[in-house]
Amino acid sequence: MTQVEKILNHIKTAGSISQREAMLDYGVQSFHRRLSDIRERGIKLYPQSKKHPTTGQEYTRYYLNPPADCV
Repeated sequence: MTQVEKILNHIKTAGSISQREAMLDYGVQSFHRRLSDIRERGIKLYPQSKKHPTTGQEYTRYYLNPPADCV
């Protein structure tokens, strides 16, 4: 299974993915390149900025469908 397939499968089963999850769970080093590969396949991704509740660090989660709280 390619990294693109692993990312897409993760999003389909978990609902979304972050760069950290892709790196830790699947060893993806070039996450943004894999996102470009997904978009080149004609698949639209919906990014949503989040803030970690403990550290306050900002990060982005990627969805196949727009999240309900994303306006």
